[in-house]
Amino acid sequence: MRQHCRTAYWLALTLGAASLVGCGFATHDPTGEPSAAAARGGKSEANSDVNSHSKSDTNSDVIIARAPLTDAEWESLRGRTSLRELLLEQGRADDSRAEILATLTGLERLVLRDSPLGDEGFRSLVECHALRDLNVPQAACTAEGIRALASLEHLRSLRLGGPRLSGKDVCEAVASLPQLRSLHLIDVPIGDDGLAVLQRLPGLWNLYLDGAGVSDEAWERYFRCRPRVHVHIDQAHHDRDPRGHLHEQAP
Repeated sequence: MRQHCRTAYWLALTLGAASLVGCGFATHDPTGEPSAAAARGGKSEANSDVNSHSKSDTNSDVIIARAPLTDAEWESLRGRTSLRELLLEQGRADDSRAEILATLTGLERLVLRDSPLGDEGFRSLVECHALRDLNVPQAACTAEGIRALASLEHLRSLRLGGPRLSGKDVCEAVASLPQLRSLHLIDVPIGDDGLAVLQRLPGLWNLYLDGAGVSDEAWERYFRCRPRVHVHIDQAHHDRDPRGHLHEQAP
């Protein structure tokens, strides 16, 4: 099967496309979030899937890697300003790769799984001026790294987790991103004080908190202040969720 996939990939590369549908690779992001390219009516993730063990298609504006990139593959990404979406499903992007990420100035969506990107790496991401969707569920950053994102005026969706993220300080940093429409904090214990800070986000549509350690009383206060926010707690709708099972897409 893997040999078949490699053959299919190189055939697609020869034809100027990167379609690998049916070769055993995912055709969408497991988060369920639509790709920026699909939202533009352009190339979808389904026809841009790539095997990370093979050279990336230099004509593709979407790259999905299902295994860690080699050093050579990382270098092949350098300066790819036409790249709109980069999804690394198995990492590993840490601060040593930050210099290359900073050269991808056309990125709109970046997913870095199993990637301990730290504060230095997050500071490098400010060069990706078009970034709208950032997903780093196993980050090594602190609140300072989050604050560095404040200059990304197009950032609308942020999904973060990591062992160095906790407490009210994280929420203070997130509150410096008033343009956010969707926020997901994964196993980040923010407590009641942290949730109170998140009330400052005026345009938030969707709030997902796992392992937040927030009391019912704090949630009551939150909903009085932000009654229209769609809320999930530990992967389930909050009883006060105003939209119930209707998952609305933030603009």
